Amino acid sequence: MRMPRSLTHRPRPTALLAAGLATAFLGAAAALGPTADADTPAAAPSPRPIATVTVTVDTADLVAAYNGGWMAGVADLGDGTKPTYPDVVADGNTPGTVAWMDGWTDGQADALGDDNRDGVVDEDESGRDCHTMGNRLCGADVPPEYKGAGEALRLCVTVASRTAYGWDLPDGGRIDSPDGRAQIRDLEVRPGTPEFAAALEALDAEYCEHQPRG
Repeated sequence: MRMPRSLTHRPRPTALLAAGLATAFLGAAAALGPTADADTPAAAPSPRPIATVTVTVDTADLVAAYNGGWMAGVADLGDGTKPTYPDVVADGNTPGTVAWMDGWTDGQADALGDDNRDGVVDEDESGRDCHTMGNRLCGADVPPEYKGAGEALRLCVTVASRTAYGWDLPDGGRIDSPDGRAQIRDLEVRPGTPEFAAALEALDAEYCEHQPRG
């Protein structure tokens, strides 16, 4: 007697493998959460919390740094008459370095008498020595002829100090020259220029050629 045929088919191995992969994929998708399609805008990331950092600087350390810079600046200046700069490598943004540099600048300014800390000792500052600096003329009544003479200052002072003089010409005529200050005032060149120095040299040469006579 023939047994009846079963209507249920035995699954193939490839079908079992495909079903297993599909199950694994669905499980992973459920674990990772829902996926956004092209029409769903992406959610903005959450902003990070703002952290506030407070830096505490010891005042005593800043004072010590300033004093150290002051002494170092004075020592480096020595007998010099112009500010110097430290040959060090440091982070210029740290409070200690800023304090040290301030001390260096103030120390040299105090030693030079540079009261306004601009690197130049002006005539109205405590470090000004009228006998050795600038036009080397002291007092409020400095002759205007000396102002702006520049490198020709010494010759300018020499010419300005001379009195009026004159000399006789071979034909019986005479040339009279005013005093030196008047001669400088009559110059048509600007003080401090090469032309001014050349004019002073010409006046000096003329004086030396024609010694004053009675």
